[in-house]
Amino acid sequence: MKCSKCGFDNKEDAIFCEKCDWKLDETYIPEMKVNRGIFSILALVFGAAGLVPVVLGTMGIAATILGAIGLVIGGYSFNYSRVMGSKNKNALMACSAIGLILSVIDFIYGFSTLV
Repeated sequence: MKCSKCGFDNKEDAIFCEKCDWKLDETYIPEMKVNRGIFSILALVFGAAGLVPVVLGTMGIAATILGAIGLVIGGYSFNYSRVMGSKNKNALMACSAIGLILSVIDFIYGFSTLV
């Protein structure tokens, strides 16, 4: 019996695969790998986009909203990059950190103009 996970050809009366220990009567569905590095780029984009109202001195609500979104995404992506240790960990952490810094500036500026 052929294993659905690794493709090893087992004996017909086997219950588990001799190579990978997969239960032979179950179908293997591989996990989809999601690239979460995009969140680091999004943190940078939201932080930079929030600078537009800051530089123009208008629309404090837009700076506040973009800053808040950048803070949430940046915090998630910074910690994910740090903990999961991807190939380009330092670059992703740098993008997240810059996005976080810009988002803090956006949020503080926007909130101060609303009050």
